[in-house]
Amino acid sequence: MLKIQKNSIDKWKLLLKVLSEEIPEDDRYFQHWLTEDTENRKLYRSLKEGEQNDGLFDKDKVFNTISSKLCLNTEKKTPLYQKKWFKYAVSSVAVIALCIAGGYFTFHETATPPETVEKNIFDPGSKKAYLLSMKDEMIDLSESFEVKKEDGTIISNKSEGMISFEKTASVNRKIEQQTIYVPKSGEYELVLADGSRVFLNSESQLTFPSYFEGDTRRVELIGEAYFEVKKEDKPFVILTPELTVEVLGTSFNINAYETNPYVNTTLVEGNVRVHLAESQKVFQLKPEQNLRLNKLSDEVSVQQVNTDIYTAWVKGEFMFRNQPLPEIFAQLERWYDFKIVYENQDIKKMRFTGSAQKAKPLNYLLDLITAVTDIQYRNERDKIILYK
Repeated sequence: MLKIQKNSIDKWKLLLKVLSEEIPEDDRYFQHWLTEDTENRKLYRSLKEGEQNDGLFDKDKVFNTISSKLCLNTEKKTPLYQKKWFKYAVSSVAVIALCIAGGYFTFHETATPPETVEKNIFDPGSKKAYLLSMKDEMIDLSESFEVKKEDGTIISNKSEGMISFEKTASVNRKIEQQTIYVPKSGEYELVLADGSRVFLNSESQLTFPSYFEGDTRRVELIGEAYFEVKKEDKPFVILTPELTVEVLGTSFNINAYETNPYVNTTLVEGNVRVHLAESQKVFQLKPEQNLRLNKLSDEVSVQQVNTDIYTAWVKGEFMFRNQPLPEIFAQLERWYDFKIVYENQDIKKMRFTGSAQKAKPLNYLLDLITAVTDIQYRNERDKIILYK
């Protein structure tokens, strides 16, 4: 059986990214999935051959087809096409084969897509996220709700832009795993059952139990998050593909986007231990230190830093200090949901220092950059083209 589980967003996206050539076929995480099961390899071969025969990637056509037919079996009947992450490039062959091979989703022929609202790429992001459970329930967190789960957890988002998990009387039920996904041009805050606070940045997801039992509080992160961990005797552990961070009670930031060539862990206060997945090395960080792991070379550097640069996003700011433009635009792309194109590759070598409120429109930041450089820009639909 196909081993892309119902609530495993990262593996679902991984297959689609490889099919659309967004990431290479030799990606180590994809190769791991590919070798897990012979059915995985058979499926990928059939999709690849079908894609070559089809020839074209018509994302809009595929997306509209899915929109009219496919939705998750949720309490609110929220269609899958409303998940912004599902708009990653896919082929029609891939979608058809996944539906036939997996049988994981419920089809509703009467489902109709919502009205399409064209986004202005100059508009800033907002508070938005989706909550997904083990039972494929998906809740749009832009709407207020309160629900008591079978495991005794009360989940609510009474405060705007924040969701909380509260454990009530013990029940003899299996603890549910939850996943919060924040799409591009979004951010969200959550309070876990132990009182720890997590701020999730754009295009990030956190997987965690509805409440913690056992000797360890364990969560999984893809993307970027700022943690304020409630002090307890049992450690709080954050798993990312490249490293594991272990703490007792502290404030720190982790930037672990899959598309970034590096991973950053920045300690604001307290202490953390960072375990590297590949080398098994362990680093103990002190306050105001940043650990940077180069994912390509596995080189690690630990430096004293101004933590505001790494945590300004939590306070609604952008803060850049002599940073390469590709690093800066990687942040801007996620918040404003656009694509950057460099007509002149020398632009990538340039650096910029500046600050701005995240509530400002994109052209405000672009004008700041062009005012102190010889760079110019123009926009074409969802793209910003930089040129000299």
